Amino acid sequence: MKRNLSILLLLPVLFLVSSCKKFLEEQSQTDIIPRSASALNELLVGAAYKNNNSPGTDRTLRMLDDDVTQDHFVDRDGDRSVAFQWQPQTAGKPDAVGGAQSWSAVYPRILACNIVLDYSTKVSGTIAEIENAAGQAYLLRAYYYFKLVNLYGKPYTDRNSKPAQDLGVPLILSSDLSFDGKTRNTVAEVYQQVQNDLAKGIEFLERNGKNNNIARISPVAGHLLSSRVQLYMGNWQKAIDEASIVLDRKSDLVDLRSWGAGNQNGKPFISKQNPEALWAFGTTDDVIPFTDLDANYRLSDDLLTIFENGDLRTSVYIGSKQSIKRPTLGYITTVGQNFRVSEALLNRAEAYAQLNKLGQTGNAQLALNDLNTLRKKRFSVESYADLTSSSADDLLDKCYKEKRREFFCEEQHRWFDLRRHGMPSITHFWHPSNAQTLSFVLADHDPAYVLQIPKDATDKNKNLVLNPDPAVRTGH
Repeated sequence: MKRNLSILLLLPVLFLVSSCKKFLEEQSQTDIIPRSASALNELLVGAAYKNNNSPGTDRTLRMLDDDVTQDHFVDRDGDRSVAFQWQPQTAGKPDAVGGAQSWSAVYPRILACNIVLDYSTKVSGTIAEIENAAGQAYLLRAYYYFKLVNLYGKPYTDRNSKPAQDLGVPLILSSDLSFDGKTRNTVAEVYQQVQNDLAKGIEFLERNGKNNNIARISPVAGHLLSSRVQLYMGNWQKAIDEASIVLDRKSDLVDLRSWGAGNQNGKPFISKQNPEALWAFGTTDDVIPFTDLDANYRLSDDLLTIFENGDLRTSVYIGSKQSIKRPTLGYITTVGQNFRVSEALLNRAEAYAQLNKLGQTGNAQLALNDLNTLRKKRFSVESYADLTSSSADDLLDKCYKEKRREFFCEEQHRWFDLRRHGMPSITHFWHPSNAQTLSFVLADHDPAYVLQIPKDATDKNKNLVLNPDPAVRTGH
């Protein structure tokens, strides 16, 4: 690792690998040389998987979409309102803008992945051990770049997008890492790298990673991520193929009919024990409200009103208009996210529905079949009825709503879906006092749909071109 590596970027990795020093030979303050497959594994655990918040997220990201609203005034709102109002960095709190912390949280993990990959051909150990470590590094790097490009670049398939020209994020693919003079790669280049990493990671883990535990990314989880990537690119048949691989290998769905009453701390839905989980990762630190600063935010009525009578998710996933998918106790050490089988069904359903809209009408029933397979596990017996559709647009709308009901407050599914479904106008209502309510509008194709490159990154590297900044919003 070269000495011109940004100290800001390097320190989190040095801290995170401190627990595995016995596996690493330190050549200098800036050289960490893995010598064995065991060292690669420790680096994965200590730096590629873990950090202070869940992969690709920060706590402000959940304030951006239309699944959240401010319930009432509190006199200590903290920095939440900056993201909730979609304020630009020029609003005076650049670190509070939605996504501002994701850049500095994710690139150190990419660095850890790069170290694993660079040294995978140089360390001692069995081929199985080395390929398992390298395969995980490829899949994790794919996931992290996928997150970054969907935060800081335009959506791939929008009518105004030109992926081959639109700026994404810098691709750093070596442990000889420096941001000095680095420019942003295009959205298309980042997506191509994500696909390359997915292919290589899946190849390695198919050979030597099939027995990875739930806390490690697996080849099946890789295929699920691949189905998501293909869906975002509008490659409908490829999305179907990848989702089908997942469902052929694991089709377990939680049956909420036998789940019992919602029990946030005793039996959280998102956990390592969830039967439909493919990968359990992150912590709940940046996902759930757990301080008085968050207590005035809740699930929006716009979300709550799309649930139907008899939908058991309203009691297992929701309590007092808050998500109860994760526990509030022991949040630092508790799993924050799951890759789940249900996403494979919903990705495939949407892809079938998209093909149906293109005139391949035989796919309509296939989409409904996938939606109904999930819904049978989510509704009480007496309330369940198969979905039907009246048109291609109606079927797509049903796919979008089912995804929203199932995956609210998980990763950035809703925010990313809003972006790729046309970046529509949405409104947040904010209470500056007990007597006043202001509305803040995210306009159709608003610049704030693409987050700004963080100020600390552009201060250090003037070659990082900024995204268009939205105007400061005052509310009405």
